[in-house]
Amino acid sequence: MNAAKADPTGGPILVGLGSDARSLRLVHAGFRMASERGCPWRVVHVEVPGWNTPEESDQARVWLQEASELGAEALWVRAPSVVSGLLAQARGRTPSLIILGLARARGPWDRLERSRIHALLGRHLDVPLLAVPLDGDAPREPRGDVFRDLVGVGAALAVILVLAGIFGAALAVEIGFPALALVFGLAIWFIHQRWGLATALAGVAGSLALYAGVFPGPARGLAVGDWPHLAAFAANQGGVLLLVHLLERLRREYRAGRIAQAESVLLMLLGRSLARCSTIEEVAEVLTQRIQGLFHAEAWMRLPAEGGGWRSYPEGRPAPPCPAPEQMLPAFAAAPAGEDPLAPLHLAPCAYVPLGGPAGPAGLLQLRPAGGGSLPQHRWGLLQAFATQGSLALERIRWVEAAQRARVENETERARSALLGAVSHDLRTPLAAIQGAATSLLLPEGALPEASRRDLLAMIRDESVRLARLLGNLLDLTRLESGVLRVQKAWQPLDEVVGSALGRAEREGPLPVDVVLPADLPPVPLDGGLMEQVLLNLLANARRHAGGSPVRLEAWAAGDSVELAVEDRGPGIPEAYHARVFEKFFRMPDRQGDGGVGLGLAICDAILKAHEGRIWVEDRAGGGARFRLSLPTGGPPPEPPLETGP
Repeated sequence: MNAAKADPTGGPILVGLGSDARSLRLVHAGFRMASERGCPWRVVHVEVPGWNTPEESDQARVWLQEASELGAEALWVRAPSVVSGLLAQARGRTPSLIILGLARARGPWDRLERSRIHALLGRHLDVPLLAVPLDGDAPREPRGDVFRDLVGVGAALAVILVLAGIFGAALAVEIGFPALALVFGLAIWFIHQRWGLATALAGVAGSLALYAGVFPGPARGLAVGDWPHLAAFAANQGGVLLLVHLLERLRREYRAGRIAQAESVLLMLLGRSLARCSTIEEVAEVLTQRIQGLFHAEAWMRLPAEGGGWRSYPEGRPAPPCPAPEQMLPAFAAAPAGEDPLAPLHLAPCAYVPLGGPAGPAGLLQLRPAGGGSLPQHRWGLLQAFATQGSLALERIRWVEAAQRARVENETERARSALLGAVSHDLRTPLAAIQGAATSLLLPEGALPEASRRDLLAMIRDESVRLARLLGNLLDLTRLESGVLRVQKAWQPLDEVVGSALGRAEREGPLPVDVVLPADLPPVPLDGGLMEQVLLNLLANARRHAGGSPVRLEAWAAGDSVELAVEDRGPGIPEAYHARVFEKFFRMPDRQGDGGVGLGLAICDAILKAHEGRIWVEDRAGGGARFRLSLPTGGPPPEPPLETGP
């Protein structure tokens, strides 16, 4: 990368963006340099008519959108040439720096065009130019003794050409001149495949020298020493070399396309796996597993811990030492200018990639390549894409957790408000009655007739019972929701539970109930005490709203469950409230003064859920409400133990 001196004027940074898929490096370079200098930056794509394909234009629009999201002023201009388009933008507002891409030239014309662009910009604008390399270098083998390598390649080249000469001369005896061209062409193809273009050029020169020197005159009728044959031989060798080189470039382009396609599929699969994650641990597991498989490196995800330091994922797998978050995270936000923006941070023996967040880096991926060393540059982009996908997944989980916490807090606050509202009313009412009755009883003896005194004592008793029932319901519901009250299931005949509940209901007053229980009703695994409480609440609800009309209680077997229904002829429940009547402290708008507190049905719902069953309400045919219960049996009841003799 060419060095560029800092401009003291503080003008904007101008980024000339091409349509190349690697131009994202320019966007990131412009963003980082603008952040470091604290100056605005502009990204310009110059559309030259006839240059770009529709796909390349779409790619350029994507990069412009990326730059715009990073805070750049994104511009799309049409101009006869790239230079004229950039000059038009630069003259409107003189930039402090121009950033251009530096791609590997595809031929002499590319080099000339690039040089011409740089020369024109330098001649017309007194602005520093920064050329950012766009090509990722392929990994190279460590180079040892260069002289020894050259000698070895030269020796191998000489051996190949000599063997080709011998074999070609032998074939030329029978076939003639075409045999020499064919054999030496195959030799040039092999040399190009093995050592590349430069060695193949040396091989062409060597083959020409061998042809002209070893076969100086006519041999067996073959005129190999005259210049027309030498020219034909040279043209053949040059054509073979050009064809092999073009085929090699085509193969590389095809391979690059396949790699890009494979990377797209990998990112799609990674995104799909991350979309299924619901916890940070799951995201870390997916990311580290994919990185270990693709990059041949051990990987960990690190997030700042609440008490300082790092929290490493996956948990339980020791991670290499890592500098503290207050040292590492700022390092990502202030990458030195001139470095590749996709480069990970290398601190031997590990490489680090940031995990972004709304306020900057919020964590990192730590990689330790197998066998030491560093990650190859051509894989930096894919690694950054993995980190971006992981950052998005982590951010999604954080938002989901925040939304859940907010929902729980809202629910808690709503329940607290409802509880306070209900308690303030339902507790004060009986307390006020008790207080008033007790005050009257304290009047001087003889001030109240005996009948009134007994009525006041009865009032104190009734209100005390109501107060005790309210407190009992509150305690039962709290214990059910908190899990303190555990269900003790046992196989029991349902008629025993029904009979016990009817007995308790009759102690509170007469209640006509038509009971329909088939004789073959199977036993049900249930907690007898809790189910008795459910039936008692439903009967009390019917007593309160049915006005003394008969109540029907029916049960029947339904597959793997037993269902039970309690029906009354009361005013019924509108369909809009069928679900809400099971909420805590909910009372029908037109029945606020019916004596209920809105806890009985909520307790029934909690008990049925503890039994893995359910309760719901529906309209009874002919008017009234019909509460239905479903209790799973979980299979046939166990066989009773065999009786043993005395």
